[in-house]
Amino acid sequence: MRSGVRNGRPVGTWLREEWLERPLSGWSCAAGWLTSTIIFVGLTQLFGGPTQYDAIQTIYSTWAIAHGHFACSYPKWDWNGAPLVAPIYPLLAGSIAAVARIGHQVPFPSIAQLGPHCSNVVADMFRWSVQSGAIPPTIRVSYVSWVILLAGVVAFLRASGRGRCGWEPTAAVLVACLPPAFMCIQEYLHPEDLVAVGLALGGLACVRVSSWTWAGALIGLACISQQFALLIAIPLMIIAPPARRLRYVLGAAGSVALIILPLALITSGRVLRAALLGSGSSLGYGGTVLREVHLSGAPLFGISRILPIALAGILAVWALQRLGAAVTEPIALLSLMATSLCFRLVFEQNLLGYYFMAVAVLLVLLDVTAGRIRIGLVAWLGLLAFAFLRVSPTGWPTPRVAPGWIWQIVLVSSALALASIPLYKRAKGTLGRGSGNSKTSSIGAESPPC
Repeated sequence: MRSGVRNGRPVGTWLREEWLERPLSGWSCAAGWLTSTIIFVGLTQLFGGPTQYDAIQTIYSTWAIAHGHFACSYPKWDWNGAPLVAPIYPLLAGSIAAVARIGHQVPFPSIAQLGPHCSNVVADMFRWSVQSGAIPPTIRVSYVSWVILLAGVVAFLRASGRGRCGWEPTAAVLVACLPPAFMCIQEYLHPEDLVAVGLALGGLACVRVSSWTWAGALIGLACISQQFALLIAIPLMIIAPPARRLRYVLGAAGSVALIILPLALITSGRVLRAALLGSGSSLGYGGTVLREVHLSGAPLFGISRILPIALAGILAVWALQRLGAAVTEPIALLSLMATSLCFRLVFEQNLLGYYFMAVAVLLVLLDVTAGRIRIGLVAWLGLLAFAFLRVSPTGWPTPRVAPGWIWQIVLVSSALALASIPLYKRAKGTLGRGSGNSKTSSIGAESPPC
């Protein structure tokens, strides 16, 4: 057998036709989900397990919700200038903690003990957590965020013609192996990021089946899980068909109001800061081009948070003008959303490995949807792991070899190229022409759905 040839066909073509595009039974798909879950948990444990770094931003809200003290789920506090995590993950984790009866062997502080306006929340809940041993099991609840992400991945693949075949378990395993994905639990405890991407992918899946009301509802929930989901919400609003745009907006507004309004009333409005700003609004430790120019205050907020959203909107307008209704086709849609998420990294104040998670997941799905895995993507992921991954992290996980702002330029510019080129080619009408000879393809070329 000639090198690179099997059964008279190139290995890439043989692998795609014989395995990746072969229909799978429901049990086989479930086995793939289970395998990817084991890999995700295993890699997280291998690199140190769920961390307690930044757990303070979720555990107090989780415990208050688990014990029915919703009024104290968002107390008045200021920890390094960072608000608590937006409410979707604490509500999910609190429900699980209540069912699992985490720490129930020790009486939980009463509302009276928590003080007026919940002023004693941190001190009293911390004492309770030490006595009950509630911290480790509460942190392990964060693994549920992987289930939400996996569900979003599967939903989008099935809505785009890549589900129920070999591509589905392949994509699930690839996402489970992404260092930025398990870093959301292993490096710093921010499972809400995984939840937000899972919900956003569910929303994109609804777009693919023209269910714009449900798309809006899921995207709205994603935005009140992690605010970077606005970089998906705004472009979707722009590219939505005019007849469906109102449904999308009402779906998003309805899901947000359903969660935020009751909590705002119960917490005397304290939840609003977390819902509007989220955990990503802290100054952190820098390490980016933006922080090297020493901006602060309103200019820093405007450039790091408002400008990326504006650029995402401009890109969506351009894509809609060039592609029309075809902008909601899988490759164009993923390319648009991945590029929009890259804008956040261009103007980010801080540089941490898990910040790349949303972009990395969408880039993997972009390649899977196109029916090939680009060598450039594999190289980018390897470089990302080299820059940030630590077996035994100590202190700040600063990138290796070079200053953080250099890594930002290298990694973010590469991600922008990987994300935007398919959209550009689609707009120019070249995507799919001659792709069988693509030099960036390592597993076949773009192929029809399963």
